[in-house]
Amino acid sequence: MKTRRREVLLGATAAATAAANLPAPAIAQGIKELKLVTAYPRDLPGSGTTPERFAQSISAMSDGRLKVTVYPDGSLVRALEVFDAVSAGVADMYFTDEKYFQDKSPALNFFSAVPYGLATDEFRAWIYSAAGRRFGTKSTRSSTSSR
Repeated sequence: MKTRRREVLLGATAAATAAANLPAPAIAQGIKELKLVTAYPRDLPGSGTTPERFAQSISAMSDGRLKVTVYPDGSLVRALEVFDAVSAGVADMYFTDEKYFQDKSPALNFFSAVPYGLATDEFRAWIYSAAGRRFGTKSTRSSTSSR
């Protein structure tokens, strides 16, 4: 029994030593600055002002540890270059309609906004129902159901 206790204590000591050598989480390293590029002018009602509110919300929720700088159309990249800017690491995130980039990934159309379409909860319910799962996967309905 003593050998088992000794092994556990040695293992715990090794785990504590390994944990002490891990780097500090990014949030503990100070303020993280993020770049958000948009495809819209800053003063455009709705699509232009929403990224600013989003940036303020992120800052408020993180107690100022995350700072998001919004770059409207033309200030860092042009409108239809936002996807490539994030892919290349020039920016951290973008705000635009995904349907502009359907040639890069056809799946982006499913997450693109449709005026007066499904709300977020409705869209999620559709994805997790049989209707949403049929695209690219087998139907979730049983083929042996009796009528």
